[in-house]
Amino acid sequence: MFSVYDAFKACDVNGDGIVTKEEIRRLLDSRGYYVTDNEVSTLMEKFDKDRDGKISYSEFMEEILPKSPSKAY
Repeated sequence: MFSVYDAFKACDVNGDGIVTKEEIRRLLDSRGYYVTDNEVSTLMEKFDKDRDGKISYSEFMEEILPKSPSKAY
């Protein structure tokens, strides 16, 4: 079963409760995905909702969890 918390912990290399651009790059590199600075920046923009340069657990969870379809009445 997929755990958002475990996925976040895997990204949060130093365990400080936030994920930085450098941690994303290191994680992807360690898995054999070699990405450009632009690609890492795009990922940061997608996840970093408050634009503070860090991804919190709540931001991560908001982006990872499936969205409920909205009901049109």
